[in-house]
Amino acid sequence: MQFASIRDFRLNAAAILGRARNEESIVVTRRGKPMAVLIPTSEEMLEDILRAVQGAQLKASVEKAREEARRSGSSNLTSAQIEAEIKKARGRRRG
Repeated sequence: MQFASIRDFRLNAAAILGRARNEESIVVTRRGKPMAVLIPTSEEMLEDILRAVQGAQLKASVEKAREEARRSGSSNLTSAQIEAEIKKARGRRRG
């Protein structure tokens, strides 16, 4: 895996995309932090790759929500307490 800053990508997009076309994954960074990933693909592989990426994003979101629930204590709520919270929230939305 290689890295390219957003500035490098802006200035050398064709060369960086060429590297990705040659089976190299490239992480595009902004101020040293990952921002995007360029993954080599083909028409045949596109849907599988997108499904895999979306699955990973969903898994990360669920894990983040679980961690927040553990931290806040809401993971200890009973079903009845959850239903009561949902009912309250719906009532607030209806005004």
